[in-house]
Formats: sequence, C-alpha cells, structure tokens
Amino acid sequence: MTIRRRLVETPSGFVHVRSAGAGPPILLLHWTPASSRLYIPALEELGNSGYAGYAPDNMGYGQSDPRPAPWWVRDYADNIAAVMDGLGLESAAVVGGHVSSEFAVELSLRHPDRVTHLVLDGCPVWDRAFRDEVLKLSRQPAPEWSEDGAHVAWVWERSLWLQRMWDSGFELDEQGAALLRNAVIDSMLAQQMDDATEALREYDMEAALGKVRKPTLALTAETDPLNNCHEKVLELVDGSVGHSFAGGHPMHYPHKAAEYVDVILEFLRGA
Repeated sequence: MTIRRRLVETPSGFVHVRSAGAGPPILLLHWTPASSRLYIPALEELGNSGYAGYAPDNMGYGQSDPRPAPWWVRDYADNIAAVMDGLGLESAAVVGGHVSSEFAVELSLRHPDRVTHLVLDGCPVWDRAFRDEVLKLSRQPAPEWSEDGAHVAWVWERSLWLQRMWDSGFELDEQGAALLRNAVIDSMLAQQMDDATEALREYDMEAALGKVRKPTLALTAETDPLNNCHEKVLELVDGSVGHSFAGGHPMHYPHKAAEYVDVILEFLRGA
C-alpha cells in the first residue's frame, strides 16, 4: 500500500500530511514530540479498509513548518481545521493521541461541524499540581550545541526515557532500536524549547471533556502512563465507550497496527 505525502498550506505555514486509502476520512493526530511517522503502520492497514486515513505533522513537528510561539491548544485546533480545508475535508473522525487528544477535543468544541467522531487515545486528565509536576520532569532544556556532539546524545537519552515512560516493557532490541531511531529524528525536528508542554499546562482537559457531545471512543493500554486517566474520561464524556489494549500500546508495536485499526473501525461502524 502506497502512502501518499503532500504539503498543505495554512495561514500559519505549510503542514506535511501522510495519507492512504479512500472513503470516509479519519484524521490521525500524533503524540508529542513525534510526527505522522508514528501512524505509518496504521495508514498501511487503513489503505484497504474502505476508509481514508490522513496523518498530519502538527505545526512545529516532523516536516511541517515551525509555528509561531507561543501556541495554545486552540491554535493547534484552528490549524487542524485549516489543514482539513486544504485537504478538502468537510468533516472527519478524529483520533488524538496523548497531547493531541486535547487538540482533538478542542477541535470538536471550536469547530463542531468538522468532527463526526472522537477517538481519544490517552487523555491527560490531571489537576494543575500534578500537571506541573509531570511537565517539570518531561520538559528538560536542551543543552547548547557542542563540537563533541553531547547535544545529540541528550536527544537520544531523552527519547529513550520517553519510550520507557510510554511503555514500561520497551526493549532496545532490533524493533525497539528502529522505533527509537525514528523518535530521535522526530525529536530533533521538533521545536524542542516549545514542544507543546506550555499548551498542555494551561489546558483544562477535565472541563473540556465535560462539554464533548460527539460519539467518543477512549483508548488506553495496560502499560500506557495515562492508563490511570481512562476511567475518568469515560465518566466525563457522556455516552463514551472504552477499550484497553493488552500489554503495550500498538503505537510501540507495529505488528499490533491491525488490532488498533480494527478497534477504531468497529467503533465508527457501530456509532
């Protein structure tokens, strides 16, 4: 299955988009600080599913343009609506992973006609004190550039820390090394000093979820660090349904891509 790639012009700059398949559209918003590369296995599965998958690199990530700073969740949501305009999509089912779950929720609130269904793949429903604590740990300032390459080693170490935080079972075997290589590349491309953590810090996810009125599927995995927020999401979003993947999250195990896509499609077909 060929994955198509294009640049979409928005008022804030060009956004790089990967896509595959044909049919009702599904918009896939990546984790941070990753890129649409994260969804390549899912796009390959969607290619012959009767649906069309579109995975943009959020502004400031992957091969999209740098974004103006500071940006807030509403700015990401508005830009995603502009990407949909450029793709010719009046509406779509929207999948948001981790930080992008906030972008997906805000898109549904600010542009309700653009979202048919929500798939919230890990939601940071934290109080302000815990949110500040987590972000203090996750946002470590990048070192200055140096001739000995210490700044590159820092990116490797940070990416490895993120992989192990996201998946407690992560191993640096052949598959793990390939995932980590992509994570390092995406991390080096991202705007490190403003990697959406400020937007995450300021957004009241609990209040936003209480306003959601779209058919909603909440996803988690046994080892996902946001697993402890899963039941809270189901309580806050009226009529939502949930699914938990056994073991590690499919985003870290490409052979689980078919399972991931099947769960989403079953929800879309039944909602």
